[in-house]
Amino acid sequence: MNNKRKVLGVTGIRSEYDIMSSVFAAIKEHPALELELIVTGAHLSPTYGLTVEEIKRDGFVIADEIESLINGDRDASRVKGLAIQLQGMVQTACRVRPDFLLVLGDREEAMTTALVGAYLNIPVAHVAGGDRVVGNVDDQVRHAVTKLAHLHFVTNQESAERVLGLGEQPFRVFNTGNPGLDRLLSVPSLSDAELSERLGFEIAEGEPLVMLIQHVISTEIEYAYDQMKETMEAVRRLGIKTVLSYPNSDAGSQQLMRAIGEFADLPFLYTARNIPRLEFVNLMRRASCMLGNSSAGILEAPLLKLPVINVGNRQKGRLHAENVAFVPHDREQIVQAVQRAVFDSGYRAEVAACRNPYGDGNSSTTIAEILAGIAIDDKLLIKDMTY
Repeated sequence: MNNKRKVLGVTGIRSEYDIMSSVFAAIKEHPALELELIVTGAHLSPTYGLTVEEIKRDGFVIADEIESLINGDRDASRVKGLAIQLQGMVQTACRVRPDFLLVLGDREEAMTTALVGAYLNIPVAHVAGGDRVVGNVDDQVRHAVTKLAHLHFVTNQESAERVLGLGEQPFRVFNTGNPGLDRLLSVPSLSDAELSERLGFEIAEGEPLVMLIQHVISTEIEYAYDQMKETMEAVRRLGIKTVLSYPNSDAGSQQLMRAIGEFADLPFLYTARNIPRLEFVNLMRRASCMLGNSSAGILEAPLLKLPVINVGNRQKGRLHAENVAFVPHDREQIVQAVQRAVFDSGYRAEVAACRNPYGDGNSSTTIAEILAGIAIDDKLLIKDMTY
């Protein structure tokens, strides 16, 4: 008789999967747990690298693949995709009837998972609630998911306090740190030569390297092309080897890709629709700075003492370490900030002394232990407010 608790994880995009992959592995390896995944969203799109194949290579059991990504660049496309995703997820959850649903963050997958769990009386474990990011729909989604979820695996103390401030009961809240850090410690190291060979792009030993990831802000879709154009003009002017990973599948992302395509002939620029975990982590280790507005610069880069130039409003208001400098969408200011991050030894020494407020890279086993041990009873399932 199998007495293991079944965890049904949900993943919809490569960036979120990379953060959660170590959690999924810890659950899979735990003697009291078993794992299946719902794979949906951008994972199933060739445009974004068909990253479901990476999940299969990692050896995880896939309960269902739910096609939900609408090939459109308007704000309506994302919420229509959410509706499709929700319908498919209800069917899967009814069939599998897991002990827990598990999801990260603030995208469509988080909202649909939380709704399914709330209505089907399946406890929802939510990772990375309580963060604060101004000016993006993701912030509203994250807080809404917190009110629907039953367990909160937050990434820092400030977020824990914010979740409690939303009226969540203290026994539900665990400050486990950011599981995205775990992979930074566990992924094997590559030499510059090995990394160059795997990418097909030469990175000479000791030469400066910029890692660029820039996404759309949901409240600034109409400016997406111009914002990316400013960043790319700065890249052209800097002339530093740059590795660019394509944006998420959000509304407006096609405008970003159009701007990126106009600079495809730069000999020092390498672009990829998807960068696998081994190469991605080693690029973060190797880079002189990270440019754009990826959450990786806020959450994970401090562990590697990596300088980050955050462009625009996407991460404003979010807890961050001393490694992050904020600049507007202005090529001149971007150039100056990158030059400082790459070549100013005094500034780099300051960054090298920064402390990561998001944990120490041991979140995944903690999350697995909590899922294995916490009582699944009326206390967990019946939510109440603390005020």
